[in-house]
Amino acid sequence: MEMNESELDSVYTLLCKTMTELGEPRSPLFLARFALLAIDRIGDPELVQRLIADAGEGLNDPTSRSAPSRMQS
Repeated sequence: MEMNESELDSVYTLLCKTMTELGEPRSPLFLARFALLAIDRIGDPELVQRLIADAGEGLNDPTSRSAPSRMQS
């Protein structure tokens, strides 16, 4: 099941608000915990590996400012 743009925006906004409420020092722990829960729920090791690669793509390049595209599963 794929989210539409409105649902994606709503979920991402909730993620950002939660991180803001937790504060910067606890945000990395929250993201790690969220990632583990999501990995478990996804349940497909190959898909998770592709998502990890996609999430890290371009982050080591300081000149890259492209937003991530919608991922295909």
